[in-house]
Order: sequence, then C-alpha cells, then structure tokens
Amino acid sequence: MMKKAFIFIGFATLIAYSHAQSAQRPAAREKVPVDSIFRTPVYLQEPSPTSMTVMWLTHVPSHSWVEYGTDTLNMKRAHTLVEGIIMANNTINRIVLRNLEPGTRYYYRVYSREVTLYMPYRKEFGDTAISPLSYFTTWDNAQTDFTAVIFNDLHDRYLLLDRLSEHLKDIPYDVVFFNGDCISDAQTEAAAVRSIAEFSRRTRSDRVPSIYVRGNHEARGAYSLHLWDLLGLMDGRPFGAFNLGDTRFVLLDAGEDKPDDSREYFGMNDFSCFREEQAEFLKRELASKTFQSAARKVLIHHIPAYGWREEDGRFSPALLSWGDILATAPFDIALNAHTHRYDYHPKGTRHGNNYPVMVGGGNNEQTATVAILRKQGDRLTLTVLNAEGETLLMEEL
Repeated sequence: MMKKAFIFIGFATLIAYSHAQSAQRPAAREKVPVDSIFRTPVYLQEPSPTSMTVMWLTHVPSHSWVEYGTDTLNMKRAHTLVEGIIMANNTINRIVLRNLEPGTRYYYRVYSREVTLYMPYRKEFGDTAISPLSYFTTWDNAQTDFTAVIFNDLHDRYLLLDRLSEHLKDIPYDVVFFNGDCISDAQTEAAAVRSIAEFSRRTRSDRVPSIYVRGNHEARGAYSLHLWDLLGLMDGRPFGAFNLGDTRFVLLDAGEDKPDDSREYFGMNDFSCFREEQAEFLKRELASKTFQSAARKVLIHHIPAYGWREEDGRFSPALLSWGDILATAPFDIALNAHTHRYDYHPKGTRHGNNYPVMVGGGNNEQTATVAILRKQGDRLTLTVLNAEGETLLMEEL
C-alpha cells in the first residue's frame, strides 16, 4: 500500500512539473499572411566581378536564403552563416553570393520563411514568401564599357525621383550612385527603410546594384548610427575605391558641412579625425599600382572641394582635409553635390582644380538633376539632365 502511494505521488509530481513547464514555455507567434512577409524590394549592394550582396527586409523574423545560378533549372542555395549557425529569426537580410564568374548573368530569387518560434529545442515556422525570378550581371574588369547613373540631394522626394527616372527608362545602366542627402535626417528605422524601399522600386534595384555615398544629412538623426546596417559598405567603411572595368572609382565621405565644435552637433562629432583617416587612405590609393594603371579615374563625394566656399574663406571640409592631396590628383572628373545648384567647373577654373568638377542640382523640379557617366571604349562622357529631361551638359572628359 505504501509503495502504491509513493508511485501515485511520483506521477502527480511529474504531471505538475510538466504543467508548470508548459505554462512557462512561450507560445508561437501567430503567423502573418504570406504576402505580408516582405517589407522591401530586393536591392543589390557591394558589386564586384566575383560577388554580389543581395539585401531585403521582412516585416517579421524569418529564415531567409537566396537560390541562384546561371541556369534557372540548376540553382544553388546561399545563406548567411554566423560562426557556423545559419542566420535566422532576423528581419534585415544581407546574403553575399561569392565565387561568381566575372561578366556573367546570374538568375536568382529570394526566400523568407517566417519564424514564429525560436527556442533551443523547438522552432516553428509560418509561410514562405518567394520573390519573382530576377537576374544581375557581375562586373568584368576586362570589359571597358559601362553606364553609371548619379542622383543627389533627393531628400526623400520620391515623386521627384520618378520624374528624373522617367528620362532613364530607355537607357541600360550598370550601377546607380546616390551621392548624399538622398536619405534625409533619418530619425527612425521605419523612415530609413521607406527611403531605401522607394529608391529601390524606382531604380531597377533587383538587377542593378546601387551604391550610397553618405552626405551630411545621412549623418543626422537618431537612426544615422545604424543606417549602414541597411546598406553596403566598401571593406566595412563608407569610403573606398574599386574598379568598374578599366575605370577606377574613389569614394570619399566629407561628413558634416560645419566644424565639429558647432553648436548643432552638441560635441558629438569628430569628423576631423574621420577625414584625416581618409586623407591617409587617399594618399595610399593615389600611389597604388591599381589606381595608376586605371585607364580612367572618377572621384565621388557629396560636399565639393571645389565649387563651394573655397574662395571666401569659410569652412570647406573636403578642401581643408584633402586639398593638398587633390591639388595634383589626376582624376578625369569629380562628381559632387550639396549646394542644391547645378554647376560644371572645367579644369583650373575654381581654386586651381586639377580636374573638372560637376556639382549636381537640388531637391525640387526647378533645380534637380540626374547625371549619366558613360564609358565606351576609350571615351568617357558625362551627360546631365534636368527634371524636364533637357540636357544641361554633354561633355567628353
């Protein structure tokens, strides 16, 4: 009789413990409709001859991957690994496709399977969203021809981008540069995500990679510290250099347009140090064999070194930090922005500029511009259009 009592008590304790554990175990989140999983279009970042970064965001935590290949009937799967663990239960997706062949078209689609519960010994899933089949072509440094499109100072004016993009609908292009102040003072993740999503929808972002150059307005707002979580970088930095064909692109980041001790910054900026770091990078880059052997050389940064404040003694961050280096730099063109006024300065016309300078226009239909940089064989040409589609500049460089 005593033995039966102990058995009964043991079973009762086990049942009570099981109920307690069940009560503590979190329930799976209710799944969302499959058409509510994707938050942004796919946008390509960090292009190179042998790799491409595929990015997109989801509304809900997901397990995401990319299927890709040169043959739509024979696709491979790629995902992001973090120390041996497949990245999942996240909403920002950054998947790098590696070991690609230069100058090759790859087909791909992205998948996001909603994660409704993520526990050590239990995981549950919702539906899987699948993007339409798309494609991109890897860059090829043996290919000399390209077309690049440059926007600047959009300040989140999406209808203005619609207007400018209308003039590009019949032009195939290989890369899009957003040269600063396109994302304006991002205070929240939602604001930054909306900007990137709207830009992506208008610029063939699932087929053509985009490169974001930081302007002074991308450096402002509470979310500015996290903005690069959503975008590609160059070797982990917002400045750098790369080849597109036989043309070398050098991208710099001048930071803010006022001194670090200006009251607007509350003692929380040190762009002087950041620009000094870039000065050292610029010296190394200009001395490198890769730069010197490039057939053409293009400089891109938001705040101009020439064409803004250089002659009136006011603070000009790019000229102050890099002027001595740029004075003899053999660039074919500098593409700048910031002033909200289109200008073109031939070589030697502004404070002794050693190369031509194009400053993009502003953020309304009266002043906005889009630039088209085209390389065909040995010829490098720059065309600038206004919002009406009128040609403001057509220059062979």
